Amino acid sequence: MWGLSFSVWFYISDQPTNVHHPPFLLLQVTSCAWVPDGCQLFTGSKCGVITAYSNRFTSTTPSEMEVESQVHLYGHTGEVTNLFVCKPYSILISVSSDGTCILWDLNRLCYVQSLSGHKSPVTAVSASETTGDIATVCNSEGGGSDLRLWTVNGDLIGHVHCRESICSVAFSNQPEGVSVNVIAGGLENGVVRLWSTWDLKPVREITFPKSSKPIISLTYSCDGHHLYTANSEGTVMAWCRRDQQRMKLPMFYSFLSSYAAG
Repeated sequence: MWGLSFSVWFYISDQPTNVHHPPFLLLQVTSCAWVPDGCQLFTGSKCGVITAYSNRFTSTTPSEMEVESQVHLYGHTGEVTNLFVCKPYSILISVSSDGTCILWDLNRLCYVQSLSGHKSPVTAVSASETTGDIATVCNSEGGGSDLRLWTVNGDLIGHVHCRESICSVAFSNQPEGVSVNVIAGGLENGVVRLWSTWDLKPVREITFPKSSKPIISLTYSCDGHHLYTANSEGTVMAWCRRDQQRMKLPMFYSFLSSYAAG
């Protein structure tokens, strides 16, 4: 359940790093995003306010982080459902239950533009680190989800309807010209569907027979050779490319549950 404070966990330690307890503006945190270098942290709130924290680790206690400054960004009137940082293009993308999607300048912490056209709550967002293209997901009136693809300049490239609800999205990150990148969508039925970034045509599906729980989060490794997924049961799996292992199905490892590795 979302609360009024949060902690950050690092893979090198079993102890959480205490980041911040808002002393005067009590905002219920609903989403967060972290800049890879660790200097900036963004949180979205129930009321639509985004808070940008500038942080640094303390010199005395490495497990503690000091907030040097914080800035509030205003643009949404509903709950901030998702945040995404695209460091190569210096943008923060926020989406909300009010149907808005806003691009913010990561360096100046100011409004850039909005991606308009969503007629329902926007539930997921991601961006390509190679092209800057942006994928947004919103609820469809007839059920399921609508996936939209935009340029970094805010032009709509195309859209596709998915009969199942899309819970999360991520871009693959291979260099342009080397291979065709895809948008991975985590579905409510536990399936991961891949769409081509060229024409949004389905490429393939990745299924896990032992679970049909919603895929609530997914991301590609930096080299693009692995896709990591997490479902609502708390199971994290790593899928490798089929041509690397010469197997019919991607292999996986379960980190947080008792599932046997394939």
